[in-house]
Amino acid sequence: MDSDVPYRPLLTLDPDVRFLPVIASIVALIVSQDSVPAIGQESMIASNAVAPASYDAAAAGTTPAADQVCDIGDPRSPWTPGDGVSASAQLRRFSDSIRVGYDDGFVIASLRERDLETEAFPFRLKVNGWGQLRHTASDVALPNTDLNQFQMKRARLILSGNAFLPDLTYFTQFDGRSSSGDDMRLLDFYLSYDIGHSQFGFEKGTFGFRAGKYKMPFTMARWLSGKEFEFSDRSVASTYFDVNRSLAVGLFGESKHTAIPIEWETAIFNGFVTGGAETGSSGNLDDNFAYSIRLQGYPIGDWGDSQLADFEAHDRLAMRVGCAFAGTTISRNGSTEFNTPRVVDSGQTFASILPLAVDSYHVSQFALDASFKWRGWSSTMEYYFRNLSDFEGAGIPSLLDHGFWFQLGYFVVPEKLQVLTRWSRVDGDSGTLGASDQSTDEVGAGLAWYLRGNRAKIVTDVTRLDGAPINSSALDVNPGDRGWLFRTQMQFSF
Repeated sequence: MDSDVPYRPLLTLDPDVRFLPVIASIVALIVSQDSVPAIGQESMIASNAVAPASYDAAAAGTTPAADQVCDIGDPRSPWTPGDGVSASAQLRRFSDSIRVGYDDGFVIASLRERDLETEAFPFRLKVNGWGQLRHTASDVALPNTDLNQFQMKRARLILSGNAFLPDLTYFTQFDGRSSSGDDMRLLDFYLSYDIGHSQFGFEKGTFGFRAGKYKMPFTMARWLSGKEFEFSDRSVASTYFDVNRSLAVGLFGESKHTAIPIEWETAIFNGFVTGGAETGSSGNLDDNFAYSIRLQGYPIGDWGDSQLADFEAHDRLAMRVGCAFAGTTISRNGSTEFNTPRVVDSGQTFASILPLAVDSYHVSQFALDASFKWRGWSSTMEYYFRNLSDFEGAGIPSLLDHGFWFQLGYFVVPEKLQVLTRWSRVDGDSGTLGASDQSTDEVGAGLAWYLRGNRAKIVTDVTRLDGAPINSSALDVNPGDRGWLFRTQMQFSF
């Protein structure tokens, strides 16, 4: 900024001059501790009066009338004195830590992280982002080829909040990654409506409706955000049994006051791993919906905020358990879905080994998981089953694949340095159409250095692959890989 322009705090400017940044603050929805009284309180601070917290400026469309104004010390006021500091001084101090304006570009700045208490506002926008820069090197057996590359594995921009009602929320996530070149894709877009709270006065989150494109409720590994991983990425087994994202409608809820706190979600969707599929008459989806349900509970202890690592250093054991089911019928006329499932242990597509006479078949999948935290230790295990049956057009018996991943971590330096190990295995007879069982293993170890929790960290891991039954650019694993995989990843999020 120009040096000859004197600095003046926002609240010491003339009312006409400071009006514009105040409006910009409200539009940004992150400046005011209470957006409704923000305008009214700014204009009334000098008289030591504010609008009560219950005043609805959006509904009134005006500045508070005389009978809608209370003193700053009034219990109805959102600004109440504390620790011997007057409320007006408290508000001035808050506003002095916020900057909104133009400084070689439009800037919204906060001196420190704050709890703005905006969840109950009818209109709200929150912006988040995170990314993972990874170096991958591999040494695998021929005919597969080795890798030695820097890659942007995830570059996410998230817009979320609520509109019209505090209980009507939206979530939009864009993703750019180097495996997609310069393309930016819409990864998630969904609306959620908390019916229970809005219509019946239940506790928030008790019963809701969701629609859009999002992660389907099935595996715990997919439920986790990539920011929460201890290793660089998911395991081979969790990717093999994954149903991923899709366009869907569903219900969700939780019960905090039962003997065991429970969360649940169910959905009806286009099909397994169809989130990026083209829809409509120009697409290649079949006309069979898929369905899934997931239950998750916390039988022991207070789990804490982190989903895997024990940043909280629990003195007492904390436990999380879950179970899930997903099912669908896959038809040959939907080539997107028909060509997606793979087999043990070659990683070939299931469609490539099926007789041409097979027109459709049914898929049923089950998952069980358990996670623990205790004194810096973290442990997670998830077991999967996949049954392929009811083959139309050929006499193929029911086929069963199953597998798991088991992961263990420990903070050798509390909240900073974590050592990791993982074993993943897939076993089944899908690759031989029931003639015999085959299996594949993944064994890995790693270190995670947390600079600011999961917001900024560096992870390095090494993995031994014994035949991969997946094709995953996210994991840097190709079908049939046998050999070593080395990954070092930097993560940053805000």
